[in-house]
Amino acid sequence: MLVGIDARYGLRREKRGIGCYIYNLLLALAGLGGDARYILYVDRTAAPEEVERFSREPFRVRCLTGGNLFFWEQMLLPAAARRDRVDVLHCTSNVAPLFKVCPTVLTVHDVIEFKRFDFGDADLSLRHRVSRLYRMGILPRIAGWADLIITDSYFSRSDIAEVLKVDPAMVRVTYMDLPAKEAVGPVEGSVGAGGYILALGALDGRKNMKVLLEAFALVKNRFQGELKLVLAGVEDVELFAGRVGLEAHPYRRDITCLGFVSDSELVGLYRSAFCFVYPSLYEGFGLPLLEAFAAGVPVVASETTAVGEIAGDAGLLFNPRRPDELAGKILFLLENPAAGRELVVKGCERLKVFSWEKCAAQTLAVYREVAG
Repeated sequence: MLVGIDARYGLRREKRGIGCYIYNLLLALAGLGGDARYILYVDRTAAPEEVERFSREPFRVRCLTGGNLFFWEQMLLPAAARRDRVDVLHCTSNVAPLFKVCPTVLTVHDVIEFKRFDFGDADLSLRHRVSRLYRMGILPRIAGWADLIITDSYFSRSDIAEVLKVDPAMVRVTYMDLPAKEAVGPVEGSVGAGGYILALGALDGRKNMKVLLEAFALVKNRFQGELKLVLAGVEDVELFAGRVGLEAHPYRRDITCLGFVSDSELVGLYRSAFCFVYPSLYEGFGLPLLEAFAAGVPVVASETTAVGEIAGDAGLLFNPRRPDELAGKILFLLENPAAGRELVVKGCERLKVFSWEKCAAQTLAVYREVAG
């Protein structure tokens, strides 16, 4: 069986989100063995060292150059798949050619672009707006003719079925896992070990930073000990502060905003935190939850969308519209250290559900089903 894979984002030097998914899936597919062979379609952004890494069995790398994003996805990719006579084409990034040239598997990670304005996330760059219109315009059509769809969670499966009007039976769930990382110790720098709540700061309204800040004020009003809030990965600290009213917060001195942090620094922040809070209103998966479980930190998480699904019983879940409920969960952990230790144990167990090997095996089974 010969499978063509849109591997553009996975073979870039800098990998985030979809790129990490593709890269780790490819590594796991290589480890499965068997008779499947893969052609990895990339563009000129592919890193030479990654091309070299994947230029051996069971892979071949084919670089398709010329034109813009639309031309690559709608002209170059289908032409190459037809020329190579692939048995299955796996489009990994929420988009595929408008016209089907062979049996096709489509990965749709989520449908947040159809709901972005529901969370007040209307402040988009022109490039993002154009890309959004393009992808929203073609996704319902390509989802309708795809042989099977892969997604990251059971929540996303139901959301995709509802928004894109497809049969849920045509959508298969393959959980992701953490990329392999070296173990590191606590981060050095401006944050002391232990006495802080960790969260990931973001400008997107769906990340629910205002509710987190309200909850932190409620906790500080009732808790007499030393406790700070650290927001890591804030893209633009000044813009973020204005958008969430940070300077007017009654406990501003106890809040630290960190810009970009490296992977190793982030692991250190997790490991030294009192707890990790993930208050998001909408996620298709929730990789930070796995990062927190792996780091051995108690998790307090939103009960909605895929967040509650991925956290399972390894997190204290709350209604993300209720700052008082979030504050209550944090205070419970402050007053019951044994409960935090129990969550850490449950987090380690919960991690066993997620495996790149399992994800790859399930993906390969989808390829075989579609190939017939």
